[in-house]
Amino acid sequence: DVTLASLLGAISLVGYPFVALAIKAEDNGPVFHTHERIGKNDKPIKIVKFRSMSVAAQDETGASSPQAVTRIGSFIRKTRIDELPQLWNVVRGDLSLIGPRPELPPFVDLYEKEIPFHSIRHLIKPGLPGWAQLHPTTPPNSSPSTEDPKMKLSYDLYYIKNRSFLLDLNIALKTIRELVSRKGR
Repeated sequence: DVTLASLLGAISLVGYPFVALAIKAEDNGPVFHTHERIGKNDKPIKIVKFRSMSVAAQDETGASSPQAVTRIGSFIRKTRIDELPQLWNVVRGDLSLIGPRPELPPFVDLYEKEIPFHSIRHLIKPGLPGWAQLHPTTPPNSSPSTEDPKMKLSYDLYYIKNRSFLLDLNIALKTIRELVSRKGR
């Protein structure tokens, strides 16, 4: 993970100035957005992304209305460019390249009270894409309900039980296919 993330991260640095200029040109706010998620063993981690929402509309959890997403933000989300800085989270050891996506702390608190075995997903490092992201029912983090997270948890538990190099490769290839076909969510 660290070696591949270092290589991909170094290559991605070429695009950083262009993304930064586009973000700054649209609303002159900060280029990066950092927010807390829950990682392995329930440890809080800071996730870094390119900012995709207007500064005024974003709250401390990173949640906002869909109208708050800037034009540049919409493009970098659809292409997943906004997630490139997370490669450095992998290098730092907070994330894995593949694994269950880390959740926001308030959602984890709710889900662990309402959904049996939800805490099992925190036994391994979270990842950039995961098995559940290939089978979404609604946009991620749309609301703290417990129905969609139950389905997501079933995919995460499948991944944890069956994780292997071949499953990781399968997830990586399907994620790349989604990005190339512009089906990114």
